[in-house]
Amino acid sequence: MKLPTACVVSVLLFCVAVPAVAQTAKPGARETARDRAVKRCKENRGTDCTSAAGLKEWLREERPVTVEARRAAAAARRHREQCAKTKGGSGC
Repeated sequence: MKLPTACVVSVLLFCVAVPAVAQTAKPGARETARDRAVKRCKENRGTDCTSAAGLKEWLREERPVTVEARRAAAAARRHREQCAKTKGGSGC
């Protein structure tokens, strides 16, 4: 008889604790990418921080770098380093 009572009490405590934890989440957690872009634009004294065209640059910074883009950047970096070593060799 004690086991079912303990289970019921545990479930009830869990149901009370979960909403309390959700309410203590960071206030910026629900901030959208656009909100963060507007904030960064204003912090950097951007001139047009409200229109889509003005926020385009700031929103682009929000996008994660893909694996392909990282590979392309690494290849370009290696190419520049190789050209610097050979001082105008082939393909530079």
